[in-house]
Amino acid sequence: MIASFEDARFTTGLKPHAQTLPQHISPSAAKAYLSCSLKFYFERVACIRKKTPPALHLGKAVHAALQAFHLARWRGGDDSPETIAAAYDVAFISLEREEGPVNFDDETEREKCRLDGLRVVAAYLDSPEAMKEKPRAVEVLLKEEIPGLSVPLTGAMDLVEGNFTPVDFKSAAAKPDPANAAFDHEIQLVSYQLLLEVATGESPPSLDLVFLVKTKTPLVIRVSSPPADAHRKRRVVSLLETAVEGIANNRHHPQPGMHCSWCQYKNECIAWLPGSYQERRAA
Repeated sequence: MIASFEDARFTTGLKPHAQTLPQHISPSAAKAYLSCSLKFYFERVACIRKKTPPALHLGKAVHAALQAFHLARWRGGDDSPETIAAAYDVAFISLEREEGPVNFDDETEREKCRLDGLRVVAAYLDSPEAMKEKPRAVEVLLKEEIPGLSVPLTGAMDLVEGNFTPVDFKSAAAKPDPANAAFDHEIQLVSYQLLLEVATGESPPSLDLVFLVKTKTPLVIRVSSPPADAHRKRRVVSLLETAVEGIANNRHHPQPGMHCSWCQYKNECIAWLPGSYQERRAA
């Protein structure tokens, strides 16, 4: 089978989990846990709500507009720039209502953010990267058993092209470095390959990222990487399983780094002591 990594007996070598396993693991959850397990706790276990950063809000609204465009392509519906721009505006407003307030300084910043997103969407629609043919799938959610992983792997792919290439869209403030971009998103890209292989029996010819760069004149840049070989698959499954083990054993602790400078949970992190959140959750 394609996802067997050439050895059905493959295991990660991790110890059996001491506590309850999560129901599944997604590449985004695994990356969040491995980046900082304590921030993962604040966001996904304690569910401490914070105001949404403007850049994240813009990215979600742009993502909704691109989804509307690709669904229209898939269904043969209205994919005109005016319709997609309207979908963006609806998402921009509804996300504020449904996901809580956005951390705008004032109405001027909010309007600038909205217009920046519209320009990014227009740049994509006018770029060679905008799909011309019918996609194979849009926003497809897969959940599959993967050899070497204790729980099912789940993933929602922004777009699957006709040749089974998974494409994920990323908003960015600056042009990406192609080599680093593929490595930074390796867990996500290889997870998509694993899911597609198990679900369809097909191996994608490429694993692609499309960056929507929010410069003065927006840029649309595709970064393609080759499909994962057996080594990369083992590596990513081991990373996913490491996250599963940590979540199952309720291991959450600070992981200081550059990301701390923009983290919204500094005050909660400063209050952390070994065992404090584990004991509170167990109680």
